[in-house]
Amino acid sequence: MKRLRFSLLCVFLFAATGVFSQESDYEVKVNFETQYKAIKSAIDSSTSVQVLDSLNLQINSLESSYANRKEFLDRALYPETFSEMIDNLRSLYSRTYNRVGLITSQGGKIIVLEQQIVILTSRLDSLTADRNRLYAELQDTRRSLSAMRETMRKLQLNLSAKDRLIFALVDSIFLPYDKNLNQVGDVQKDALSQKLLKANVLARLYDIAEDNVKFLDVTQLQPKDYSGLIDQYQQFQSKWTGLRQKINAVYETAPAMAGAPGRGGAGKAPPRPPAVPVDSAMYDWHTRLVSNFWSSIAKEFSNKNIVVQPITDAKSFSASVRKYVDSMKTSGQDASVFIEEVWKQRIDKEWREALSKDSMLGKTEYASLDMAVSELGKSKINLTFLLYIAVALAVVLIGWWFIRRKPKAESPSGG
Repeated sequence: MKRLRFSLLCVFLFAATGVFSQESDYEVKVNFETQYKAIKSAIDSSTSVQVLDSLNLQINSLESSYANRKEFLDRALYPETFSEMIDNLRSLYSRTYNRVGLITSQGGKIIVLEQQIVILTSRLDSLTADRNRLYAELQDTRRSLSAMRETMRKLQLNLSAKDRLIFALVDSIFLPYDKNLNQVGDVQKDALSQKLLKANVLARLYDIAEDNVKFLDVTQLQPKDYSGLIDQYQQFQSKWTGLRQKINAVYETAPAMAGAPGRGGAGKAPPRPPAVPVDSAMYDWHTRLVSNFWSSIAKEFSNKNIVVQPITDAKSFSASVRKYVDSMKTSGQDASVFIEEVWKQRIDKEWREALSKDSMLGKTEYASLDMAVSELGKSKINLTFLLYIAVALAVVLIGWWFIRRKPKAESPSGG
């Protein structure tokens, strides 16, 4: 009897111990999520394949430990499921393993890139100092046209060199990471943001755009200068568009790039995206370049007292030229000044290359306008030729008329 009581007591204690050792449903969910987040964070911050190998074992352990609670976790984790979260960890592990493996294999190359960043930053600083000197020199050389043109040429080369160097610097910063930054972990994004901040990349990009605005304001450009300036803007804009996407991808998890300590708490406005100031400067650069371009072309007409509709862009330029050509054809007025002095000597000779850019007027539309002006010239030549013929015929007719009217000489009388 005593043995039976003892056996029953043991069974009761064992059962009680088992009950108390089991986790509640809430604890199962919390513990799974805690381990999941810990593994995910460790993968994000991992910088060696050895650590990643151990994390892969932890993923396997997590899956096997909670496999018997899969149905419960599917309900508790809705809209995600247990299997989806495990798959997410494996996918993150795979991407990170590939990236870390690449970085590890390119360790020497990364050191070289870091050194290149320092060199490029130093060169950019030197170019900035040189730019300031050239602006001061430009103010002193305004009295001499040749000296001013030479200083302008040096300044333009300086700005172009800065364009190339800043994007070479950016490429050096981003090169060790995946092209698709959406797959880069938060830790790597934070490291990227720190490099961008240390190299002062956004401020340098802003300064370059502002430098070009200032250049357009303080220099007296010739028509053929604009072709290179348009190309420079287009190339910079194209590169900035690609870089802007990368910076925004980094900014999503590294808002300090915008100069804000964090994302902002409740009731606080979110920090301004870091690309906004550069976007604003790029807008000013484009606006000033386009405004100067078309206003300078409009002066080619007004300088010769050719009255056309206001010219502010490609559409108004084309409409103005076509309307003027049509009015000259209709009225029959002399259009030689417009054709020879304005179009042939100035527009076609000096402005054609810039006007033919796709971002301005375009080759097709320019060729169409040039043909219209040429036909106007031909029609004027034909009218002149016909006038000469008419005058000549009139002279002949008048002479013939006078000859016809001249009285015949009387014959001598016989006697």
